[in-house]
Amino acid sequence: MNTHFEILETLALKDGRWQNWPLHWARLQITAHHFRYPLMQMQLESDMAQLAQKHAEGHWRVRLALSVTGAVQFTVVQLLPSAEPVKLQLARQPILNAVAQSDVVRFKTSVRHHYEVFEPKSTEVFDTVLFNENGQITEGTRGNIAMQLDGQWVTPALQCGLLPGVGRALALSQGRLVEKVIVIDDLRRVTGWAFVNSLRGWLDARLIA
Repeated sequence: MNTHFEILETLALKDGRWQNWPLHWARLQITAHHFRYPLMQMQLESDMAQLAQKHAEGHWRVRLALSVTGAVQFTVVQLLPSAEPVKLQLARQPILNAVAQSDVVRFKTSVRHHYEVFEPKSTEVFDTVLFNENGQITEGTRGNIAMQLDGQWVTPALQCGLLPGVGRALALSQGRLVEKVIVIDDLRRVTGWAFVNSLRGWLDARLIA
């Protein structure tokens, strides 16, 4: 990867309070260190405090973008609720293993062309469930996926090639999810679906044909 990209975190700001910030900060540090991007904590936290004061009421989606120079830009839009269950579709073709195991998937950046080709064409579909060339379920284009399989809520293991999402990490730490390698043939035994990310939390979902 070249340096013409930004490191991203997508944050929820609810009534002036940042949601799951310690987990986002930990991931941001890891990503910045990996790509050798400077990260100025004091300036960042000062900017975030001012932003929280300006948005003391309501629910907001905040896109934090860190550039190679260490500059941070924030984009704020109102976060509208999603009607549940949200609809998911299965990808028609696999994501290449070389892509699924690469930095563009393992780290959250502005490089998203590998997701854009799988994004739903219909506005009625919330997200696409991806799988790799081994037939292993990986993630969605917007967040992580959870499934109720054999009476247990599971989420694809990191080794399959996916972003270690903050919402996913939170659900794992709470014991709500366990990691598992899930293949396409397992889907016929799935009795429940969920979309999971830090921004929207846990959304009940269903897989459509």
